[in-house]
Amino acid sequence: MPCQECPDFTPSKDDSRPIAVIVYTGGPEYALYANVIRVLAPDKEGVITKWSCPAVYPNGELQYKQNEAEPPNIEGYQRDASNPWLLRPSWPPCAWRMLRVWREDTGAVSISAGCLYPASGILSHQSLTLNQCQNCEQRQF
Repeated sequence: MPCQECPDFTPSKDDSRPIAVIVYTGGPEYALYANVIRVLAPDKEGVITKWSCPAVYPNGELQYKQNEAEPPNIEGYQRDASNPWLLRPSWPPCAWRMLRVWREDTGAVSISAGCLYPASGILSHQSLTLNQCQNCEQRQF
C-alpha cells in the first residue's frame, strides 16, 4: 500500500470489494499465478452473476464456463483463438511484478499488475501495462 502523502495516490471509491495482492515469494515463475487459485472467492449461493467463478490453473490460465457470455479482456492475458472462454497470461517472467486480483459484481475476474522495482519510476499503486513490463530492462527471474 502506498503512503497517503504520495501526490499520485487516489483512494478507491469502492473499498467494499475485497482485493487480494499477490507477490512473488520464490519458486518457479508460475508460482505467482498459482496463488490466484487461492484468492478467488467461490460463488455465493443464491447470488446470480453474469459469470461464475472461473477455473484457475497453476500456470495462470482462467477458464470460464462456455455456456456463459464471453468474459471481458484482462490486461496481460491473451484470449485463446479457438476458445474465447480461456484466457492465458502473457506477462513475461518477472519477480518484481505483483498482481491485484478481485471479482467484479458481475462475477468477472479482474487482475491488475503493479511493479515493485524501486528504480522503475512506476509507483506500486499504478496499474502496470503489458507493454511497460515487456520493455523493462530490470525484469528478473
